[in-house]
Amino acid sequence: MTAWNPLVKEKVLISSHPEKIMGYVYTSLAYLLWGFLALYWNSLNTVSSIEILAHRILWGFIFVVTIMIIHSKKRLAFFTLLKEFKVNIKQFFYIFIASLAISSNWLIFIWAVNFGHIMEASLGLYITPIVSMILGAFILKDKIQTGTLISMLIAFLGVTVLTYDYGKIPWIAISLAITSGIYGLVKKYIKVDALIGMCIETMMVTPFALLILVLLQRSNKMFFGSDIHLSILLIGAGILTVLPLLWFTEGAKRMTLTTIGFFQYITPTITFLLGICFFGNSITLSQWFSFGFIWLSLAVFSLSSWKGKTKRWEKT
Repeated sequence: MTAWNPLVKEKVLISSHPEKIMGYVYTSLAYLLWGFLALYWNSLNTVSSIEILAHRILWGFIFVVTIMIIHSKKRLAFFTLLKEFKVNIKQFFYIFIASLAISSNWLIFIWAVNFGHIMEASLGLYITPIVSMILGAFILKDKIQTGTLISMLIAFLGVTVLTYDYGKIPWIAISLAITSGIYGLVKKYIKVDALIGMCIETMMVTPFALLILVLLQRSNKMFFGSDIHLSILLIGAGILTVLPLLWFTEGAKRMTLTTIGFFQYITPTITFLLGICFFGNSITLSQWFSFGFIWLSLAVFSLSSWKGKTKRWEKT
């Protein structure tokens, strides 16, 4: 019997029909929850974005550690990885960069929702796949197909239209896309098991979260503890941070990357609709044109990916 290696990601499960269905369910749940989280952050709009982020990190870490305690096999692998820190120092560096990128992404999104910039946040979520493709092409040297290149150019045109309409660069959208893109890129270099990696990610930024909470407490600006309802919501923020990540991991083990690509647009679409129907954001004609270009680029990208997959099937 071979020892379980914490540096080897879990294998993709056999693609039987029941497993595929479970993959669809897990992935759908993850992206649906990510989409509707905007409502959750809005319910905390009286709390500063930085405090929400701190609680999201702290309680997320506590939730992951609880899962690790229950899962003895992964708990053992986690401590094994820590003991071999010098050997795996490059992995720890990648995880640290990933933790900074995703924490920045969370802070920007929460701030955008609570300060009425949800439409720009939605745009950022839409262009994230385009940024990921650009990073993949330039850094990972991924081959870009003609259809993918066309979709990138159309998306760039959409961002240009929005920039012209704003009269300034849509930094919220671009920042969200870049931080998410960097997180996805660094994840390509991380070979640690998903749950263990998530535990280390949150553990690395938890000291910063605790420092933020201490400073807020000393300046009498911390909301946690002042209201039972808000306190429960802040604790729940950590759980709602970890759950979709775990669901996504389970879904990814049962689905191809191309199939996952179709699901990733659930979140920005929900955010976009919430911006119109719930948050009452008005959309100018230029913004409609901008989103129109983004949707067209996604259609071109999806069609290109589907055709590429079909050709590979025909060859085999």
